[in-house]
Amino acid sequence: MTLTRSLITAAAAFCLCACTGLGAVSSLPPNPGTVADQTTLDERGAIAVEIAYQAAAQATEALTDAGLIDGAAAVRVAEIDRKAFAAVQAARRAYDVGNAASYADAIREARAEIAALLRLIT
Repeated sequence: MTLTRSLITAAAAFCLCACTGLGAVSSLPPNPGTVADQTTLDERGAIAVEIAYQAAAQATEALTDAGLIDGAAAVRVAEIDRKAFAAVQAARRAYDVGNAASYADAIREARAEIAALLRLIT
C-alpha cells in the first residue's frame, strides 16, 4: 500500500510539473468562433494584397505597353514589381502554413512594396 501511495504521489507531482508550462499559454482563444473570425480576417488580408498587386501590375503593364514607362524607369519598375510579387507570395505562403508572425510581417511588406510600385507609376 505504501508503494502504491508513493507511485500516486509521484505521478501527481509529475503531472503538476508537466502542467506548469500551460500557464504560459494564456492566449488560447475563448471559442472556435474567434479562431474562425481571425482566419477569415487573415484570408481577406491575403486576398486584398493579391488583388492590390494584380491591379498595380496590370496598370504597370498598360503603361509600359503605351510607352509611358521605358528606359531606366522600366528597370526600376521591374525591380519594384519583382519585390512586390515576392512579398505577396510570401504572405500567401505564411497564410497557407498558418504562421501568424511571418504572415503579419509579409502582409506589411507586401503593402509597402505595392505602395512603392504605385508611387513609381503614378
